[in-house]
Amino acid sequence: MKARLALLLYQILTFFLAPLGMLYLIHKKRRDPPYGRRKWELLGFMPVQFKSSVWFHTVSVGEVLAARPVIEAFVRRHRKLNVIVTTTTTTGAAAASKIHGITQLYAPLDSPAAVWRFFRAVKPRHLFIMETELWPCLLHQAQKRRTLVTVFNARMPEKTCRSYEKHLSLVKPLIADPLNLVICQTPEDASRFARIGVPSERIFAVNSLKYDLQPDEQKFARGRSVKRALRLPAVIGAISTHDGEERLVLEQFAKLKQTRPELKFLLVPRHMSGTALTLQACQDCGLAVQQRSQLNNNLTGFTADVLIGDSFGEMEFYLGLCDAVFMGGSFIDIGGHNPLEPAYFSLPCITGPYYYNFKEQFERLIDRGGAYLCPAPERLCALLERLLAKPETLQQAGLKALEVQQAGRGAVESTLQLFEQALNRPARPQR
Repeated sequence: MKARLALLLYQILTFFLAPLGMLYLIHKKRRDPPYGRRKWELLGFMPVQFKSSVWFHTVSVGEVLAARPVIEAFVRRHRKLNVIVTTTTTTGAAAASKIHGITQLYAPLDSPAAVWRFFRAVKPRHLFIMETELWPCLLHQAQKRRTLVTVFNARMPEKTCRSYEKHLSLVKPLIADPLNLVICQTPEDASRFARIGVPSERIFAVNSLKYDLQPDEQKFARGRSVKRALRLPAVIGAISTHDGEERLVLEQFAKLKQTRPELKFLLVPRHMSGTALTLQACQDCGLAVQQRSQLNNNLTGFTADVLIGDSFGEMEFYLGLCDAVFMGGSFIDIGGHNPLEPAYFSLPCITGPYYYNFKEQFERLIDRGGAYLCPAPERLCALLERLLAKPETLQQAGLKALEVQQAGRGAVESTLQLFEQALNRPARPQR
C-alpha cells in the first residue's frame, strides 16, 4: 500500500512537470543540436506505430557507442523484428541514427501520460535498458503491458545502493520487482542489485560492454597523420570536460607553458556551452586559441596554443592528435568518462578524484600503470611535467592501457547469449 501511494503521488507530480521538463531540455540544448520538431516525442507523441517491437533504451553518446555492437548483432540475428533505440539527448540521437536496421526515437519523459503514449504507439514486448535508467512510471507501465525488462551493462554505485536500501519498502516493489534480468558489469554491481531485492537467479555479471568498443581506427590514423604533417610537439588533450572544468585545466596548462613553450593543448568540451567558456578562459590565461570548426580537415593554419574540438563525430581524430589525455567530469562531481577509448589507442589517461562512473575501469588502469590519478586540479601541472620529462614513460603507460582494454573484452557475446534466453522467456503475468 505504501509503494502504491508513493507511485500515485509520483505519477501526479510528473504528469504536471513533464511539459516543463520538455521546455527545460529544449532550452538546455539550444546551443547543441536542437530537438526541433521532434520535441513532442519527449511527451510520448511518436511518429511511428508498430504492432510489436523490441526496445533498447540508452541515454547519451557514450551509452549509444557502448551498446552499438550489441544492438547491431541483435539486429542481424532478428531481422524481422522492429527494433527501436531511444535516447534522451540530441547528440545521443545523432549517434544512434547511424545504427542500421533500427528506428531511432527520443525516450518519453517519465510521466504516466508520456510513457503510456509511447507504449501505445510502439507496443514493446521486451525492453532492454542500458546501465541505470530505472524510472518508476516506465517500469510500472512495462508491468501493466506485460513487457519483459532486461537491464544490461548494469551498474550501481555503492552510494546509490545505500540510498536505495534506506527506502527498500519502496525500491523493491517499484524498481527491483519489475526487472526480469539484470546483466551487470561487475560482481560488485551484481551484489548491489541483489541487496535491493532482485532475486539472485535473475542477476548475471559479464564485464562491461565498454571494453568491446569498436572505435574508428581510420579517424585516429588521420589524426596521427595530421599531427606529423603539422610537426606538432607533445599534445595534451582534455576530453569531455564539463562547464567550469575548462578553466581549471587551462590554468594548469598555462602554468606548464612557462617551462614548455612548444607544448600544445587540445580541449574537447562535453557540451557546446563549453566552447564559449574555453574561449574566455584562454583569453584570461593569455593563451592563443583556435576552433576546429574554423579550420580545414587537415588543420592547416593551426598555430595557437590551444585547439578547441567543437565538432561532432571526430573523437577518434582528436585522440590521434594527443600523446596523453585528461578525462573530464572528474575534477568536478560528474563521475568521470570512459577511459577505454583512449586505452584502445594506447593513450594513457589522467583522471581527477571523481571517477565513480567508471570506477572499475579506472582502478584497473591505475593499478597496472595505464592511467594516473590527479587528486586536485592544482597538481595537474606537476604531474604533466613529470610525465613529459620521460616520453618513454608515456609510451609504456599507453601499452599497459591497451593491455587492460584488450583483456576485458568478451562482454558483447555473453550479453547476446543472455538476450536470447530473455527473448524466449514467457511473458510476465498481467497485473
